[in-house]
Amino acid sequence: MERTHPVTAAMYFLSVILITAIVQSPVFMAEALVCSAVFAFLLNGKTAARTLFVMLPMALLAAVINLLFSNRGITVLAKLPSGNSITLETLIFSLFTGAMTISLVMWFIGLNKCMTSDKTVYLLGKALPSLALLLSMTLRSVPMFARRAKQAAAAQRFVGNDIYEGGLRSRIRSGVHVLSVAVTDTLEHSAYTARSMKYRGYGTAKRTAYSIFRFAPSDFIIMSVTVICTTAIIILFASGKAYYLYYPEFILPLTAFDISADIFWLILCVTPVAAELYSRFKRRERNGTL
Repeated sequence: MERTHPVTAAMYFLSVILITAIVQSPVFMAEALVCSAVFAFLLNGKTAARTLFVMLPMALLAAVINLLFSNRGITVLAKLPSGNSITLETLIFSLFTGAMTISLVMWFIGLNKCMTSDKTVYLLGKALPSLALLLSMTLRSVPMFARRAKQAAAAQRFVGNDIYEGGLRSRIRSGVHVLSVAVTDTLEHSAYTARSMKYRGYGTAKRTAYSIFRFAPSDFIIMSVTVICTTAIIILFASGKAYYLYYPEFILPLTAFDISADIFWLILCVTPVAAELYSRFKRRERNGTL
């Protein structure tokens, strides 16, 4: 998916993120959680592991809070001293809402890895050049600021301003100093960039565009799968043939329409994992041949 065409990647991630956020079917959430986590680990294992380490306790805490303060549902599991009831419906809804949140974060890890700044500029450069430039500079400034902050912290450590040692007051003062240096350096670099673009005539005439992206057969396959599966899921749920209920009673029918929607969603979620594994296999095959 990292080498896919920008239009293909944008269409795919827009589809899976919107469906994950809107269609909160338990089966959908389970499939999205597994597939998005596998895809995120394939792209960036360290980031995915750190994200899961942070998100899992937060999702469980949110589920516990929802259980304590929400008593919707008719299947009572236990009674609290406060008088609220813990219901099966609230438990299921809380767990799968947490799964939805983690899935969305995992999809965004894949989006951040696959939709680079040059792809964003390619998508928006002709129609909205100013917005494309703003997004490109914003996406570039975040890792640049983090890098400059690390450099400033390393430099300040040699002059006695260590943010990792000393008392709390001293560390806060050192951290503020490091942050000030990083912000000043970043703003100065942004001013140089703006001045350079002005001298080169940016915005004074119609821009020409050069693109290195080409629509490959794999892009056609991924886009076709995205369009077919997304359309099928929208039709099945919009027509009411596939449905689910959390309240007042948890209902998850397993009709042919519901199973079809689950299969379409599974195919859509597995697509980037299959594309990434196939790309790695072909890369190893070429390296082995060479």
